[in-house]
Amino acid sequence: MIVVTNTSPLLALEKIGQLELLPGLFSSIIRPESVQKEIQEGVELGHSQGLVEDTEWIKTVKDPPEMVLRKELGAGETAAIALAVRESADVILLDDLAARLVAEELRLNVMGTLGILLAAHTKGILKSAHDCALDLERSGFRVSKQLLDSIKSKEI
Repeated sequence: MIVVTNTSPLLALEKIGQLELLPGLFSSIIRPESVQKEIQEGVELGHSQGLVEDTEWIKTVKDPPEMVLRKELGAGETAAIALAVRESADVILLDDLAARLVAEELRLNVMGTLGILLAAHTKGILKSAHDCALDLERSGFRVSKQLLDSIKSKEI
């Protein structure tokens, strides 16, 4: 299974201490250099503890040469989408709505941070996706009440 990730899901899971859910769900994950660069900048700015930088289960690869920057997307999102297309990824991990819409237009299977939490709960490696979603919200991650209610209803 080929899984490509953008920056946001990695940093969000790191913030709530759930980064290890990813290797529990996916055997390997790849990220483009632009995502690694954004993570390094996040560490320098204090937005990340740096746990995401040196994980053995995430492979960093060169940005695709065919990537074209769209003004509504950042470099990491653009590179992740281009990489997912090039590699025929099974899943791309993205949170940003504009990036998700572009990925869906390209017929990519998109999963966000909340989807990761639900998948981990369904697989039995996370007790409560809802509690983690609340932790995300408290950390500054935007989660609508409707999404929180939906996650809670799926745990019952």
